[in-house]
Amino acid sequence: MRSVPLTLLLSAFLCATGCSDSGGEGETGGAGATSSTAGTTAGTGGAGVTSSVASGTGGATGVTSSVASGTGGATAVTSGTGGAGGGTGGAGGEEARVPAASASTLREAGEKANPPILIGAAISGGGLNNNDYKRVAAAEHNYVTAENEMKWDSVEPNAGQFSWGAADNIVNWAVSNRMQVKGHTLVWHNQLPGWANSLSGATQVEQAMRRHIEGVMGHFKDRIHSWDVVNEAVITDSDTGVGNPRMRPSVFFNALGDRFLDLAFEIAREQDPTAKLYYNDYSIDALNDKADYVYEMVKGMVERGVPIDGVGFQMHIGPPNNEAGGADVEANLRRFSELGLEVLISEMDINRCSNQVTAEEQLAYYHDIVAACFQLPKCVGITFWGINDGRSWLNSWSGALCNGQSSQSLLFNDQYQKKETYNKVMDALLGR
Repeated sequence: MRSVPLTLLLSAFLCATGCSDSGGEGETGGAGATSSTAGTTAGTGGAGVTSSVASGTGGATGVTSSVASGTGGATAVTSGTGGAGGGTGGAGGEEARVPAASASTLREAGEKANPPILIGAAISGGGLNNNDYKRVAAAEHNYVTAENEMKWDSVEPNAGQFSWGAADNIVNWAVSNRMQVKGHTLVWHNQLPGWANSLSGATQVEQAMRRHIEGVMGHFKDRIHSWDVVNEAVITDSDTGVGNPRMRPSVFFNALGDRFLDLAFEIAREQDPTAKLYYNDYSIDALNDKADYVYEMVKGMVERGVPIDGVGFQMHIGPPNNEAGGADVEANLRRFSELGLEVLISEMDINRCSNQVTAEEQLAYYHDIVAACFQLPKCVGITFWGINDGRSWLNSWSGALCNGQSSQSLLFNDQYQKKETYNKVMDALLGR
Protein backbone atom coordinates (compact mmCIF):
# COMPACT_ATOMS: atom_id res chain seq x y z
CA MET A 1 0.00 0.00 0.00
CA ARG A 2 1.28 3.47 -0.83
CA SER A 3 2.07 5.45 2.29
CA VAL A 4 -0.03 8.51 3.00
CA PRO A 5 1.95 11.71 2.28
CA LEU A 6 3.12 13.92 5.13
CA THR A 7 0.78 16.82 5.86
CA LEU A 8 0.73 19.86 8.08
CA LEU A 9 2.56 18.08 10.88
CA LEU A 10 5.58 17.57 8.61
CA SER A 11 5.61 21.22 7.62
CA ALA A 12 5.52 22.30 11.26
CA PHE A 13 8.30 19.85 12.10
CA LEU A 14 10.52 21.04 9.23
CA CYS A 15 10.13 24.64 10.32
CA ALA A 16 10.76 23.79 13.96
CA THR A 17 13.96 21.97 13.06
CA GLY A 18 15.45 24.70 10.93
CA CYS A 19 13.12 25.36 7.97
CA SER A 20 16.29 25.81 7.08
CA ASP A 21 9.44 10.09 -23.01
CA SER A 22 6.50 10.42 -21.77
CA GLY A 23 6.29 11.48 -18.25
CA GLY A 24 7.66 14.97 -18.54
CA GLU A 25 6.45 18.31 -19.50
CA GLY A 26 3.13 19.35 -20.91
CA GLU A 27 2.66 19.47 -24.63
CA THR A 28 -0.89 20.39 -25.52
CA GLY A 29 -2.55 17.52 -27.36
CA GLY A 30 0.76 15.98 -28.40
CA ALA A 31 0.71 12.26 -28.99
CA GLY A 32 3.53 10.66 -27.08
CA ALA A 33 4.56 14.02 -25.63
CA THR A 34 7.14 13.94 -22.90
CA SER A 35 6.98 17.53 -21.72
CA SER A 36 7.99 20.04 -21.70
CA THR A 37 22.98 27.66 -1.85
CA ALA A 38 23.40 27.16 1.46
CA GLY A 39 25.30 29.35 3.94
CA THR A 40 25.70 33.05 4.24
CA THR A 41 24.93 35.55 1.53
CA ALA A 42 27.98 36.44 -0.52
CA GLY A 43 28.74 39.27 -2.90
CA THR A 44 28.43 43.00 -2.66
CA GLY A 45 26.01 45.56 -3.89
CA GLY A 46 22.82 43.72 -2.90
CA ALA A 47 20.62 46.77 -2.58
CA GLY A 48 17.36 45.97 -0.87
CA VAL A 49 18.33 42.32 -0.44
CA THR A 50 19.57 41.25 2.95
CA SER A 51 18.09 37.78 3.14
CA SER A 52 18.18 36.79 -0.49
CA VAL A 53 20.57 34.12 -1.62
CA ALA A 54 22.62 36.34 -3.88
CA SER A 55 26.01 34.88 -4.62
CA GLY A 56 28.96 35.97 -6.67
CA THR A 57 30.73 39.23 -7.17
CA GLY A 58 28.41 42.06 -7.86
CA GLY A 59 25.32 40.79 -6.11
CA ALA A 60 21.91 41.86 -7.30
CA THR A 61 20.37 45.25 -7.69
CA GLY A 62 16.76 45.95 -6.91
CA VAL A 63 15.73 42.35 -6.45
CA THR A 64 12.23 42.09 -5.08
CA SER A 65 10.88 38.84 -6.38
CA SER A 66 13.89 36.79 -7.34
CA VAL A 67 17.20 35.54 -6.06
CA ALA A 68 20.24 36.56 -8.06
CA SER A 69 23.41 34.54 -8.42
CA GLY A 70 26.44 34.33 -10.62
CA THR A 71 29.31 36.55 -11.47
CA GLY A 72 28.18 40.08 -11.97
CA GLY A 73 24.73 39.39 -10.56
CA ALA A 74 21.63 40.42 -12.39
CA THR A 75 19.38 43.43 -12.48
CA ALA A 76 15.98 41.94 -11.83
CA VAL A 77 13.02 44.09 -12.75
CA THR A 78 10.14 42.62 -10.83
CA SER A 79 6.79 43.53 -9.46
CA GLY A 80 5.48 43.86 -5.97
CA THR A 81 6.81 44.88 -2.63
CA GLY A 82 10.50 44.34 -2.06
CA GLY A 83 11.41 45.35 1.46
CA ALA A 84 14.78 45.21 3.07
CA GLY A 85 15.93 43.37 6.10
CA GLY A 86 14.79 40.05 7.48
CA GLY A 87 16.18 36.56 7.77
CA THR A 88 19.82 36.78 6.90
CA GLY A 89 21.80 33.58 6.86
CA GLY A 90 23.97 32.77 9.81
CA ALA A 91 27.38 31.18 9.60
CA GLY A 92 27.10 27.63 8.40
CA GLY A 93 23.37 27.81 7.65
CA GLU A 94 20.41 29.92 6.75
CA GLU A 95 17.12 30.84 8.29
CA ALA A 96 13.75 30.10 6.80
CA ARG A 97 11.92 32.44 4.49
CA VAL A 98 9.57 34.65 6.50
CA PRO A 99 5.95 34.53 5.29
CA ALA A 100 3.68 37.51 4.80
CA ALA A 101 1.29 38.25 7.65
CA SER A 102 -1.61 38.04 5.20
CA ALA A 103 -2.29 38.05 1.46
CA SER A 104 -5.31 38.03 -0.82
CA THR A 105 -3.57 36.40 -3.81
CA LEU A 106 -0.76 33.91 -4.32
CA ARG A 107 1.19 36.65 -6.06
CA GLU A 108 0.89 38.93 -3.04
CA ALA A 109 1.91 36.13 -0.68
CA GLY A 110 5.04 35.54 -2.74
CA GLU A 111 5.92 39.22 -3.09
CA LYS A 112 5.46 39.97 0.62
CA ALA A 113 7.53 37.00 1.79
CA ASN A 114 11.07 37.76 2.93
CA PRO A 115 12.92 36.97 0.77
CA PRO A 116 10.22 37.08 -1.92
CA ILE A 117 9.41 34.02 -3.99
CA LEU A 118 8.13 34.06 -7.57
CA ILE A 119 4.69 32.52 -8.15
CA GLY A 120 4.30 31.43 -11.75
CA ALA A 121 2.07 29.76 -14.29
CA ALA A 122 2.44 28.23 -17.72
CA ILE A 123 0.57 30.52 -20.10
CA SER A 124 -0.85 29.51 -23.48
CA GLY A 125 -1.61 31.74 -26.40
CA GLY A 126 -5.12 30.31 -26.59
CA GLY A 127 -5.71 31.08 -22.94
CA LEU A 128 -4.93 34.74 -23.51
CA ASN A 129 -8.03 34.91 -25.72
CA ASN A 130 -10.17 34.36 -22.60
CA ASN A 131 -10.76 37.34 -20.30
CA ASP A 132 -11.27 35.22 -17.15
CA TYR A 133 -8.06 33.34 -17.88
CA LYS A 134 -6.12 36.59 -18.27
CA ARG A 135 -7.67 38.11 -15.15
CA VAL A 136 -6.81 35.18 -12.90
CA ALA A 137 -3.37 34.66 -14.44
CA ALA A 138 -2.32 38.28 -13.90
CA ALA A 139 -3.84 38.63 -10.44
CA GLU A 140 -2.36 35.45 -8.98
CA HIS A 141 1.08 35.21 -10.63
CA ASN A 142 4.17 37.32 -11.28
CA TYR A 143 6.17 34.75 -13.27
CA VAL A 144 5.34 33.33 -16.70
CA THR A 145 6.51 30.33 -18.71
CA ALA A 146 5.14 29.89 -22.23
CA GLU A 147 3.47 26.49 -22.40
CA ASN A 148 4.48 25.65 -25.99
CA GLU A 149 5.05 28.88 -27.89
CA MET A 150 8.81 29.17 -27.25
CA LYS A 151 9.74 25.58 -28.07
CA TRP A 152 11.94 24.87 -31.08
CA ASP A 153 9.19 23.85 -33.52
CA SER A 154 7.31 27.07 -32.74
CA VAL A 155 10.09 29.63 -33.02
CA GLU A 156 12.36 28.02 -35.67
CA PRO A 157 10.07 25.87 -37.84
CA ASN A 158 12.53 26.14 -40.76
CA ALA A 159 16.30 26.15 -40.44
CA GLY A 160 17.45 29.70 -39.74
CA GLN A 161 13.95 31.15 -40.21
CA PHE A 162 12.42 32.33 -36.93
CA SER A 163 8.77 32.95 -36.15
CA TRP A 164 8.17 35.18 -33.14
CA GLY A 165 4.47 36.11 -33.20
CA ALA A 166 2.99 33.65 -30.69
CA ALA A 167 5.93 33.88 -28.29
CA ASP A 168 6.06 37.68 -28.49
CA ASN A 169 2.37 37.83 -27.64
CA ILE A 170 2.91 35.97 -24.36
CA VAL A 171 6.10 37.81 -23.42
CA ASN A 172 4.62 41.23 -24.15
CA TRP A 173 1.47 40.40 -22.17
CA ALA A 174 3.59 39.28 -19.22
CA VAL A 175 5.77 42.40 -19.29
CA SER A 176 2.69 44.63 -19.48
CA ASN A 177 1.40 42.95 -16.32
CA ARG A 178 4.70 43.38 -14.43
CA MET A 179 5.53 39.69 -14.58
CA GLN A 180 8.92 38.08 -15.06
CA VAL A 181 9.37 35.52 -17.85
CA LYS A 182 11.30 32.25 -17.96
CA GLY A 183 12.21 31.16 -21.49
CA HIS A 184 11.25 27.55 -22.20
CA THR A 185 13.11 25.73 -23.64
CA LEU A 186 16.29 26.07 -25.72
CA VAL A 187 17.52 22.47 -26.10
CA TRP A 188 15.07 19.57 -25.82
CA HIS A 189 14.67 16.26 -27.61
CA ASN A 190 10.96 16.76 -28.17
CA GLN A 191 8.85 19.19 -30.23
CA LEU A 192 11.67 19.59 -32.73
CA PRO A 193 10.85 20.39 -36.36
CA GLY A 194 11.64 17.65 -38.86
CA TRP A 195 14.71 19.40 -40.21
CA ALA A 196 16.31 19.48 -36.75
CA ASN A 197 15.64 15.80 -36.10
CA SER A 198 17.30 14.94 -39.40
CA LEU A 199 20.59 16.64 -38.55
CA SER A 200 23.63 14.40 -38.37
CA GLY A 201 27.24 14.81 -37.37
CA ALA A 202 28.77 16.92 -34.65
CA THR A 203 29.39 19.97 -36.85
CA GLN A 204 25.81 20.20 -38.16
CA VAL A 205 24.24 19.73 -34.76
CA GLU A 206 26.53 22.17 -32.98
CA GLN A 207 25.99 24.83 -35.63
CA ALA A 208 22.21 24.44 -35.46
CA MET A 209 22.19 24.49 -31.66
CA ARG A 210 24.36 27.60 -31.56
CA ARG A 211 22.24 29.42 -34.14
CA HIS A 212 19.04 28.55 -32.29
CA ILE A 213 20.25 29.59 -28.83
CA GLU A 214 21.80 32.81 -30.09
CA GLY A 215 18.77 33.66 -32.22
CA VAL A 216 16.15 33.02 -29.56
CA MET A 217 18.03 34.55 -26.64
CA GLY A 218 19.07 37.51 -28.76
CA HIS A 219 15.48 38.23 -29.76
CA PHE A 220 14.18 38.17 -26.19
CA LYS A 221 17.18 39.68 -24.44
CA ASP A 222 16.24 42.17 -21.67
CA ARG A 223 12.67 40.81 -21.63
CA ILE A 224 13.43 37.37 -20.20
CA HIS A 225 15.13 36.93 -16.85
CA SER A 226 15.82 33.16 -16.90
CA TRP A 227 15.97 30.21 -19.30
CA ASP A 228 15.45 26.47 -19.24
CA VAL A 229 18.59 25.88 -21.27
CA VAL A 230 18.42 22.08 -21.42
CA ASN A 231 15.27 20.10 -20.73
CA GLU A 232 14.97 16.40 -19.83
CA ALA A 233 18.40 15.14 -20.83
CA VAL A 234 18.12 12.05 -18.60
CA ILE A 235 15.89 8.99 -18.96
CA THR A 236 15.17 5.93 -16.81
CA ASP A 237 13.41 2.63 -17.48
CA SER A 238 10.32 4.00 -15.76
CA ASP A 239 8.76 7.46 -15.95
CA THR A 240 8.75 7.37 -12.15
CA GLY A 241 12.52 7.88 -12.21
CA VAL A 242 13.36 4.31 -11.23
CA GLY A 243 15.76 2.02 -13.07
CA ASN A 244 18.92 2.43 -15.13
CA PRO A 245 19.32 6.22 -15.29
CA ARG A 246 21.29 7.37 -18.35
CA MET A 247 21.59 10.18 -20.87
CA ARG A 248 18.62 10.23 -23.20
CA PRO A 249 19.27 9.42 -26.89
CA SER A 250 18.54 12.57 -28.89
CA VAL A 251 19.82 14.35 -31.97
CA PHE A 252 22.03 16.38 -29.60
CA PHE A 253 23.42 13.53 -27.50
CA ASN A 254 23.84 11.20 -30.46
CA ALA A 255 26.02 13.73 -32.31
CA LEU A 256 27.87 15.43 -29.47
CA GLY A 257 27.77 13.04 -26.53
CA ASP A 258 27.68 14.37 -22.97
CA ARG A 259 29.35 17.59 -24.01
CA PHE A 260 26.15 18.93 -25.61
CA LEU A 261 24.97 19.78 -22.11
CA ASP A 262 27.99 21.93 -21.20
CA LEU A 263 28.06 23.44 -24.67
CA ALA A 264 24.43 24.59 -24.51
CA PHE A 265 25.03 26.42 -21.22
CA GLU A 266 28.28 27.95 -22.47
CA ILE A 267 26.59 29.31 -25.61
CA ALA A 268 23.70 30.65 -23.54
CA ARG A 269 26.05 32.44 -21.15
CA GLU A 270 27.95 34.00 -24.06
CA GLN A 271 24.67 35.29 -25.43
CA ASP A 272 23.39 36.74 -22.14
CA PRO A 273 25.85 37.23 -19.26
CA THR A 274 23.12 38.13 -16.74
CA ALA A 275 20.26 35.71 -17.42
CA LYS A 276 19.63 32.81 -15.03
CA LEU A 277 20.40 29.50 -16.73
CA TYR A 278 18.58 26.37 -15.54
CA TYR A 279 18.53 22.63 -16.14
CA ASN A 280 14.94 21.27 -16.02
CA ASP A 281 13.61 17.71 -15.62
CA TYR A 282 10.70 15.55 -14.42
CA SER A 283 10.50 12.81 -11.79
CA ILE A 284 13.60 14.12 -10.01
CA ASP A 285 11.31 15.36 -7.25
CA ALA A 286 11.47 12.20 -5.12
CA LEU A 287 14.64 10.54 -3.86
CA ASN A 288 15.08 8.04 -6.67
CA ASP A 289 17.55 6.77 -9.28
CA LYS A 290 16.95 9.64 -11.69
CA ALA A 291 17.29 12.31 -9.00
CA ASP A 292 20.60 10.79 -7.88
CA TYR A 293 21.89 10.66 -11.47
CA VAL A 294 20.89 14.26 -12.20
CA TYR A 295 22.46 15.37 -8.92
CA GLU A 296 25.81 13.84 -9.90
CA MET A 297 25.48 15.21 -13.44
CA VAL A 298 24.82 18.75 -12.21
CA LYS A 299 27.50 18.45 -9.53
CA GLY A 300 29.99 17.62 -12.28
CA MET A 301 28.88 20.65 -14.26
CA VAL A 302 29.43 22.91 -11.26
CA GLU A 303 32.87 21.42 -10.64
CA ARG A 304 33.82 21.96 -14.29
CA GLY A 305 32.78 25.60 -14.11
CA VAL A 306 29.82 25.23 -16.47
CA PRO A 307 27.69 28.40 -16.13
CA ILE A 308 24.58 26.79 -14.61
CA ASP A 309 22.57 28.83 -12.09
CA GLY A 310 19.91 26.40 -10.98
CA VAL A 311 17.76 23.31 -11.40
CA GLY A 312 14.03 23.16 -12.14
CA PHE A 313 12.05 20.32 -10.60
CA GLN A 314 9.01 19.93 -12.85
CA MET A 315 6.84 18.37 -10.11
CA HIS A 316 4.34 16.66 -12.43
CA ILE A 317 2.96 14.41 -9.67
CA GLY A 318 0.88 11.34 -10.48
CA PRO A 319 0.52 9.07 -13.51
CA PRO A 320 2.75 8.34 -15.28
CA ASN A 321 5.32 10.16 -13.12
CA ASN A 322 6.47 9.72 -9.56
CA GLU A 323 4.73 10.77 -6.39
CA ALA A 324 6.83 12.81 -3.99
CA GLY A 325 5.96 13.77 -0.43
CA GLY A 326 7.13 16.93 1.30
CA ALA A 327 10.01 15.28 3.17
CA ASP A 328 11.62 13.86 0.03
CA VAL A 329 11.12 17.11 -1.87
CA GLU A 330 12.67 19.11 0.96
CA ALA A 331 15.71 16.82 1.09
CA ASN A 332 16.15 16.92 -2.68
CA LEU A 333 15.81 20.68 -3.01
CA ARG A 334 18.29 21.17 -0.19
CA ARG A 335 21.02 18.88 -1.53
CA PHE A 336 20.90 20.54 -4.96
CA SER A 337 20.95 24.01 -3.37
CA GLU A 338 24.02 23.03 -1.38
CA LEU A 339 25.87 22.81 -4.71
CA GLY A 340 25.56 26.62 -4.76
CA LEU A 341 22.53 26.56 -7.08
CA GLU A 342 19.06 28.01 -7.09
CA VAL A 343 16.24 25.48 -7.14
CA LEU A 344 12.68 25.97 -8.27
CA ILE A 345 9.45 24.09 -8.82
CA SER A 346 9.02 24.64 -12.54
CA GLU A 347 5.90 22.83 -13.84
CA MET A 348 3.71 21.72 -10.96
CA ASP A 349 0.43 19.85 -11.38
CA ILE A 350 -0.99 16.86 -9.53
CA ASN A 351 -2.92 14.40 -11.69
CA ARG A 352 -6.03 12.77 -10.20
CA CYS A 353 -6.77 10.52 -13.20
CA SER A 354 -7.37 6.82 -12.48
CA ASN A 355 -7.45 7.75 -8.78
CA GLN A 356 -3.80 6.80 -8.37
CA VAL A 357 -3.57 10.03 -6.37
CA THR A 358 -6.57 10.44 -4.08
CA ALA A 359 -8.22 13.77 -3.30
CA GLU A 360 -6.72 13.72 0.21
CA GLU A 361 -3.25 12.94 -1.08
CA GLN A 362 -3.46 15.70 -3.67
CA LEU A 363 -4.25 18.30 -1.01
CA ALA A 364 -1.42 17.06 1.20
CA TYR A 365 1.05 17.03 -1.69
CA TYR A 366 0.15 20.56 -2.74
CA HIS A 367 0.60 21.89 0.77
CA ASP A 368 3.71 19.97 1.75
CA ILE A 369 5.61 20.37 -1.52
CA VAL A 370 4.96 24.11 -1.70
CA ALA A 371 5.92 24.40 1.98
CA ALA A 372 9.18 22.51 1.34
CA CYS A 373 10.13 25.03 -1.34
CA PHE A 374 8.91 28.06 0.58
CA GLN A 375 10.89 27.17 3.70
CA LEU A 376 14.14 27.08 1.71
CA PRO A 377 15.25 30.60 0.70
CA LYS A 378 17.23 29.20 -2.20
CA CYS A 379 14.01 27.87 -3.73
CA VAL A 380 13.27 30.95 -5.79
CA GLY A 381 10.03 30.17 -7.59
CA ILE A 382 6.99 27.93 -7.92
CA THR A 383 5.29 27.59 -11.31
CA PHE A 384 1.99 25.76 -11.82
CA TRP A 385 1.59 24.14 -15.25
CA GLY A 386 -1.58 25.91 -16.24
CA ILE A 387 -4.36 28.00 -14.73
CA ASN A 388 -7.53 25.90 -14.63
CA ASP A 389 -8.40 22.21 -14.85
CA GLY A 390 -10.16 22.35 -18.20
CA ARG A 391 -7.06 23.63 -20.01
CA SER A 392 -4.60 21.16 -18.47
CA TRP A 393 -2.36 19.36 -20.97
CA LEU A 394 -2.94 16.15 -19.00
CA ASN A 395 -6.57 15.86 -20.06
CA SER A 396 -5.76 14.97 -23.66
CA TRP A 397 -2.50 13.06 -23.22
CA SER A 398 -2.87 9.29 -23.12
CA GLY A 399 0.05 8.79 -20.75
CA ALA A 400 -1.84 10.61 -18.00
CA LEU A 401 -4.63 7.99 -18.04
CA CYS A 402 -7.35 10.66 -18.21
CA ASN A 403 -9.07 9.39 -21.38
CA GLY A 404 -10.33 12.86 -22.20
CA GLN A 405 -11.63 13.51 -18.70
CA SER A 406 -10.45 16.35 -16.46
CA SER A 407 -7.23 15.63 -14.61
CA GLN A 408 -8.48 17.87 -11.75
CA SER A 409 -4.83 18.80 -11.44
CA LEU A 410 -4.67 22.56 -10.86
CA LEU A 411 -5.80 25.34 -8.50
CA PHE A 412 -8.85 26.70 -10.35
CA ASN A 413 -11.91 24.95 -11.79
CA ASP A 414 -13.39 25.51 -15.23
CA GLN A 415 -15.29 28.56 -13.96
CA TYR A 416 -11.98 30.01 -12.69
CA GLN A 417 -13.05 29.60 -9.07
CA LYS A 418 -10.50 28.74 -6.41
CA LYS A 419 -10.38 25.09 -5.41
CA GLU A 420 -9.29 23.58 -2.12
CA THR A 421 -5.92 22.96 -3.76
CA TYR A 422 -5.55 26.76 -4.01
CA ASN A 423 -6.27 27.11 -0.29
CA LYS A 424 -3.61 24.52 0.58
CA VAL A 425 -1.03 26.39 -1.51
CA MET A 426 -1.96 29.68 0.15
CA ASP A 427 -1.66 28.07 3.58
CA ALA A 428 1.86 26.88 2.71
CA LEU A 429 2.89 30.34 1.44
CA LEU A 430 1.62 31.95 4.65
CA GLY A 431 3.39 29.45 6.88
CA ARG A 432 0.22 27.71 8.04
